[in-house]
Amino acid sequence: MFELTKENNRKDEGRTRRADVYLISFFLILALGSMAWSVSGRKDGQTLRISYDGQMVADVSWSQLRVQNRTGESSGTVRYCLLLYSGEDVSCQWYEAGGDFGSLLSEGNGYNLLAVSGERVWMEAADCRDQICVHHIPITGGGESIICLPHKLAVEIVAGADEASADGMAKAKKADETARNEGRRGYEKDS
Repeated sequence: MFELTKENNRKDEGRTRRADVYLISFFLILALGSMAWSVSGRKDGQTLRISYDGQMVADVSWSQLRVQNRTGESSGTVRYCLLLYSGEDVSCQWYEAGGDFGSLLSEGNGYNLLAVSGERVWMEAADCRDQICVHHIPITGGGESIICLPHKLAVEIVAGADEASADGMAKAKKADETARNEGRRGYEKDS
């Protein structure tokens, strides 16, 4: 009896059962669906946010960053943001590809050169010592960022839904605490 069972098991080992096919098909459809969903909604409502020492320098939507050709398709043209530091002031100036940025730099000022092409953002050049931001891989999706610590610069891609996320809750809590502290100061002045 046991030999008959062993013989049947050997025959069944090489066969793919109907349940296996259904299971593989299910996971394949699930993977393709999630990939299509992530690609289709990737850039809708996203912005490129550039901040210096916690203060926002630029907040640009992807629709403004895309350079489109006559047919309305996004071209592979690179756009640059030249960030110049003079003391505590930071300026961001946008340029099309092919410019000579060396003439725009003045002595004693720091700079970062940010590049945007299609779906990718990367740091082209910087005058900081460690060059970690320049060697960082290009960022492409929401929540990714490039940080330049010597210049206190943060470049991040922010999804439209992130405005109401936990970061938004933290901002609301901070505003509430500030209002409470202002109320206490007013009370202390009165007494």
